[in-house]
Amino acid sequence: MVTQSRTRSQFERIEMPGDSSFAWKEITGRHFTAPFHHHPEVELTLITAGHGQRFVGDTVEPFQPGDVALLGPQLPHAWFSEASCRKSAAIVVQFHPETFGGGLLKAQELANVRTLLQQAAAGLIIQGDLAREMQQRLATLGQLSPLLRLTLLVELLEKVATSGSCRSLNARAPEETVSLMDRKRLDEVLRYIHANHQRALTLPEVAKVAGLGPESFSRFFRRVTGHTFIETLIQIRLASALALLAESPETIAAVAFACGFEDLSNFNRQFRRTYGITPSEARRRATG
Repeated sequence: MVTQSRTRSQFERIEMPGDSSFAWKEITGRHFTAPFHHHPEVELTLITAGHGQRFVGDTVEPFQPGDVALLGPQLPHAWFSEASCRKSAAIVVQFHPETFGGGLLKAQELANVRTLLQQAAAGLIIQGDLAREMQQRLATLGQLSPLLRLTLLVELLEKVATSGSCRSLNARAPEETVSLMDRKRLDEVLRYIHANHQRALTLPEVAKVAGLGPESFSRFFRRVTGHTFIETLIQIRLASALALLAESPETIAAVAFACGFEDLSNFNRQFRRTYGITPSEARRRATG
């Protein structure tokens, strides 16, 4: 995993529209550029284009179009697009759990939604047919009046709460904050590792990205992530391999080497320890 309970990230201040109790936006570009950040609002993110790795709290997983995540307050997150992406796009909805709808969430009728938002503190991934329905319906937000946007959002949250279509990330939120310099440094380092994980990466090389010596960098990285550089590198490589197993017909050995692993037995061991299944089982599940 990329971080633990001491994950550090940049704080994002979200401005709510004057005519709405929640913010929503469509993001489009070649790559997602938002840094590893956190905010007090709940966030619902739907990926409509692009692929890469999703960093949420102390987890890292591959993402692709159709990926839907519901993240609780102060849970740090970022979507890092692969260099090969020609387009990355998302619909993002953000709202504060205490003020959403002027206290609407206190209504007894929304007890399921309140429970859902509590579960979102650890991050939720919405799967299956419901994720596909959300993609279709959230795409219509821009065509609706503020009241109908609110009604649609509440309806979708209720469906998520009662569908059984969620998987918890079991991610951890930060306990402390650090300086802006450290936040920026961490984001730059994570992006560099993500972009270069397929090849051999050394501690001195990555330390240079952070503008630190190797020993100082090791102390910094463990302090702000709770993990060593090597532990983080392995988790990013594993997430890359998980995605490639579903997409590529190459052998498992070729996938392992393409993602930066030099020893197949070590790859198999690390993969099973992280995901609870073998690479072969992961491929069978992904390809049906």
